[in-house]
Amino acid sequence: MTFAEKVKTLRTEKGWIQQELADALGVSVRTVKNYESGDSYPKNRLIYKKMARIFDVDMNDLLHEDEEFSMPEKEDEAYDDYKILRQSLNGIKKALASEKIGQRDKDILMKKIWDLYWKNKDKSDV
Repeated sequence: MTFAEKVKTLRTEKGWIQQELADALGVSVRTVKNYESGDSYPKNRLIYKKMARIFDVDMNDLLHEDEEFSMPEKEDEAYDDYKILRQSLNGIKKALASEKIGQRDKDILMKKIWDLYWKNKDKSDV
């Protein structure tokens, strides 16, 4: 997912219009429009930090344009499921990065995720 797609998706999930995000970031609406169209990126790391805090995501998720879930349009019936999928991934990233959670419990989490994946994959293969 590109930075532009991430910004637009996160903003709309929050229920904000572009003006609200612009106000929260201390930038113009035009700047937010440019972020969402892919015409520009924040020139200041502080903007990335503010965005990460506003959207409750890891700043690295905003910085890296890696392969992530392709979010369907909000009107698509799969939208809510994809939103849960992305929120779950963000929660798992935070849990695995936490120093307060022991390695044994992180291993249990990963095993349970893997088990759930195969259990549900088997159902869809029938």
